[in-house]
Amino acid sequence: MYLRWLGLWLLVSLVGCSTMLGRYYLASEQYEDGVRHFDQEVRAHPDDPAANYYLGRFYLAEEKPEQALPFLRRAAELEPRRAEYCFWLGVGHWAVRDFEAERTSYLRALAADPDYIPARLYLGHNFLDGGRPEMALRQYEKVLGLDPYNPEALYNRGLALNESRRVTEAVDAWNGYVKYYPDGKWALRAVDHLNELGDFSYRNFAIGYRRVPLEAIAFAPGSTKAISRGEFSLEVIGSILKINEEIKLEIVAYVRGNAPQATARAGAVRDWLLTSFPTIHSSRLKARGEGNAETIETGNRVYLLDESVSFVTTKK
Repeated sequence: MYLRWLGLWLLVSLVGCSTMLGRYYLASEQYEDGVRHFDQEVRAHPDDPAANYYLGRFYLAEEKPEQALPFLRRAAELEPRRAEYCFWLGVGHWAVRDFEAERTSYLRALAADPDYIPARLYLGHNFLDGGRPEMALRQYEKVLGLDPYNPEALYNRGLALNESRRVTEAVDAWNGYVKYYPDGKWALRAVDHLNELGDFSYRNFAIGYRRVPLEAIAFAPGSTKAISRGEFSLEVIGSILKINEEIKLEIVAYVRGNAPQATARAGAVRDWLLTSFPTIHSSRLKARGEGNAETIETGNRVYLLDESVSFVTTKK
């Protein structure tokens, strides 16, 4: 503890500014200490923009936006050309559901710095929440022009396109999101959106106790062995099975009107997993083929997939 605080004291004394200490408290999630310190700073120096800003940030971190707003507002008044201060004032307004003031704050931030990505991104969120998807879309596309792989912009661009009834583009957007970010809750939600729109390039499966987004398994036309798409998904499944030896899976392949081909494809997927992951015992994987289309219910719709591969966790 002594060395940590000695290092912090040296850092602040050398830098000589509130900003470094504020960042330290935020990074270490010491919000109460941050409030305590910057409350004293603001009392001693009420016109210090950084002290006001960080006191507001720490109140926000403690989920006290009403207490945060006066200090965030004061910081933005003292340094109106500081995009960061205007942006966080907008976040404070969002937290108290004053969405018009939120939007105004983001616009002020962008007037100070048109390339300030957080403000442009959150302005898009504000428009989207306010039922203005086309205006949101313009903001997300500007963000992606600055940061092509920004995950929030990629995902929410799909929402904005879908709400604008540009369904084909929304499908492309969400497929792009899952391609770059294939795991996590937003990937799961993107896949749910895709499936609701009738696109099954990706699907969510329960592998053990975990719901996993996976690229759909596909075979070369007419083939029973040549997997043409989805080997990365099999790598993911194999890795999960390797880690958790309690999981058993049934592999179900569907080929409408051709049960023998479906059975062969299910066996090919099983063989791929057993060959690639030799520590997985064969008793943990069953394979079954169906000569009918797979029925999938999602949202308020029912879809039939003439050819597909599904995975079902079975009890031990």
